Amino acid sequence: MPHRSAARLYRAAGKHGALLNGAPLSTLLYFALPIILGNIFQQLYSIVDAIVVGKFLGDLPLAGISVAAPIVDVANALVIGGTIGVGVLCAQLCGAEDWGRLRGMNAMALLGGAVLTLAIAALGVGCSMPLLRAQGTEEAVCREAAVYLRIVFAGLLCCFLYNYYAAMLRSCGNSRTPFVILLVSSTLHALLDVLFVGVFAWGIRGVAYSTVLCQAFSAAWCILYAERRCPPLTLRRGELHFERRMGAAVLSYAWAAALQQAVVCIGRLLVQGMLTPLGTNTVTGYNMSLRAEQFLFCFSQGISAAMVVGLSQNLGHGNKARVRRFYSVGVRVELALIAALGTACYLFSAQLVGLFSDNAEVVAAGARYTGTMAYLYLFAFLGEVIQGFFRGLGRLRLTMVASLLQVALRVVLSYLLIPVWGLYGVCAAVVSGWVLLVLIEGGYSIQTARALTAAKRE
Repeated sequence: MPHRSAARLYRAAGKHGALLNGAPLSTLLYFALPIILGNIFQQLYSIVDAIVVGKFLGDLPLAGISVAAPIVDVANALVIGGTIGVGVLCAQLCGAEDWGRLRGMNAMALLGGAVLTLAIAALGVGCSMPLLRAQGTEEAVCREAAVYLRIVFAGLLCCFLYNYYAAMLRSCGNSRTPFVILLVSSTLHALLDVLFVGVFAWGIRGVAYSTVLCQAFSAAWCILYAERRCPPLTLRRGELHFERRMGAAVLSYAWAAALQQAVVCIGRLLVQGMLTPLGTNTVTGYNMSLRAEQFLFCFSQGISAAMVVGLSQNLGHGNKARVRRFYSVGVRVELALIAALGTACYLFSAQLVGLFSDNAEVVAAGARYTGTMAYLYLFAFLGEVIQGFFRGLGRLRLTMVASLLQVALRVVLSYLLIPVWGLYGVCAAVVSGWVLLVLIEGGYSIQTARALTAAKRE
């Protein structure tokens, strides 16, 4: 790499950067804020879709969007999860100032991720209807959902490209640019939703077209920015080739993170299928409450994602003492967040679900779930920061196994408890899974953090 190009990135993310030298609390909050806001605006894609469909098209298309959402979430989890894993490797190389390996890693990850995304998209387009019918969904709802799914899957590559480049930029110390892009894209998405559905009357197709077009817009902007402003992410045609050793390194980070994210979404999909006997309104209400829940998780996941970058860069730079300090600060921030957000969920559960539907049964079902879970989200927030700690250390297989175990417990308990307690059975099952994850990893994370500090002193 030319010396001048390396120097530009060094100034942005080198050893003089705040992530490596700033006060952990202020640095974490400053870096996390754009990620949190970006997460919120990314969630607005699905939230705006649900609001527009519910207000303009009615209950049947809204039910279609709600049953399609977990399937889209599984695909997005595989795509985005892989970028999370690669982002950890990128941050470590950035902290170590190993620009040559960073360029090689970028080429391998981009090429491999695009190929896998196209394969997932093709599978999704072909299997949309069988997946919907396997849940026991009503035929009329299946037809609505299948239209939406096929269009969204056809544009899945755009989703990958944005999330990949956003993850790379964050790992290099730039969390603001991905947020700005999402801010503009989400605003455009809301306008196109109203235009396509409310004015052009394209129905559920209009919502899907709006989503794909805005993802393509975000991807193009992010790629152009990275090409012009971040030299190690600038690729030439001759660099896009397979190199075995770098491919193995990329795969070792990407597959566990992708599988972990997908497992959680698959668990939600299985639980949704178990709720089908309770009626379409209950399933819709549950899925609308999950949209509110995902909005809530934007905060905990933003703190965790910022902590991952801080940990990874400091680990790559050899500063293990700061790894423990970042983790300690992350836990305290998550506890403060749940105190505020849990109260909001408890007091305003019906109003949150009512944003998506005027159907009293849908709102009542969603409010039961959201109100019950309000303060129990504590275990989810703790689990998120613990998982972030191990991701930052590159222990992605551990986080994947813990997620697999907690999702398995959630599914088994849902199967046993839903026939007895209905939606409250889902609440008990989900919280039990979160508690299990905290028990599995919590004590071990404290021991690991202490060991890092002890090793530094030695």
